Amino acid sequence: MIRDDKDPTLGRMTEVDWDDPELRQLLESTETLRLDNRGTSATSVVHLRPGAAGQGADSRALLVGETGNRLRLLFDQALAPGRVIALNRAAAAASASNWELCSVVECRAGSRRDDKGRAVFVIELQVQRAHGPYVS
Repeated sequence: MIRDDKDPTLGRMTEVDWDDPELRQLLESTETLRLDNRGTSATSVVHLRPGAAGQGADSRALLVGETGNRLRLLFDQALAPGRVIALNRAAAAASASNWELCSVVECRAGSRRDDKGRAVFVIELQVQRAHGPYVS
């Protein structure tokens, strides 16, 4: 892009009056907004089991995003940060042997309009060991 020194907006675009009441009101109203990045990839049902050994009943969650070793789930229960879980992406998780060991990085209540009145938690997981054999 070529800079045009005769552009009448040049210089004025960066002048901001941070004390302007309208700007302060806008900033305050957007302060609590959070992005949950749902819908950035295809969703799929995954199976969860508590703990590194994966003992206990399977729970189902919805995988809504994946970036590198980070997974984003929607789940009907809150999971404490630092908690370790076993996750299986296979449709028939009970018979599958490929589980991923994950730790909870972040968990927060869903904030979308559709989430109101329902137990929806957006959970960010860090994959610790991917696709290793599950030992029960």
